Amino acid sequence: MGLEKLKLKSSGGEFAVMLNPESFSQTDGINYSLTRSKKNLKFNQYERKVISLPKIILDTTGAIPKDLWPMDGTIENMVEQLRKVVYTFDGNKHEPPIVTLSWGSYVGDVRLNKMNSKYTLFDVHGAPLRAEIELEFSEFLTLKEIEAKANKRSPDLTHIIEVKSGDTLPNLCNKVYNDPSYYMQVARINGLSSFCRLKPGTRLVFPPLVD
Repeated sequence: MGLEKLKLKSSGGEFAVMLNPESFSQTDGINYSLTRSKKNLKFNQYERKVISLPKIILDTTGAIPKDLWPMDGTIENMVEQLRKVVYTFDGNKHEPPIVTLSWGSYVGDVRLNKMNSKYTLFDVHGAPLRAEIELEFSEFLTLKEIEAKANKRSPDLTHIIEVKSGDTLPNLCNKVYNDPSYYMQVARINGLSSFCRLKPGTRLVFPPLVD
């Protein structure tokens, strides 16, 4: 049985690394907010896990046997294929792709935070022969998983609300917390880049933020 390789799969295709990375890190975070008195911190929710792959090596110099290559072709082609899998916009869903990352005992759905491509060796024509790729992902959770996680933490105080036409984040915060001033925190928790225009049908998580 051969060595199991780290694989990435999405609607954009599949990519298996040449060599497994030397390290794999997972960061767990907790989100807090100031209480109404501004004197204490209050637990909001557990943040999505962050998965980091600091160095994925692609090399076409001959140092790595061809049977270990993820595909035939140039370094540019390999980087482009990886980009299609983890980065390229999914036109059918109108959002970045959900990526299934599998390696050993770890299998999980994630979304890309950042991809950094560093080219370190070139041929006489300037074409890259070696690249080091850094990837960082955030854990992807379905609505049911978010609800289950939120309910497990605070079943009485966490709310899932579906946005209706005319809703604004301050108004929704006022309904949930009797205080519209929490709209910035709720926007951050839900990953909203703009709180002025809420799309009807979007479901937002309102975790416990008040005393």
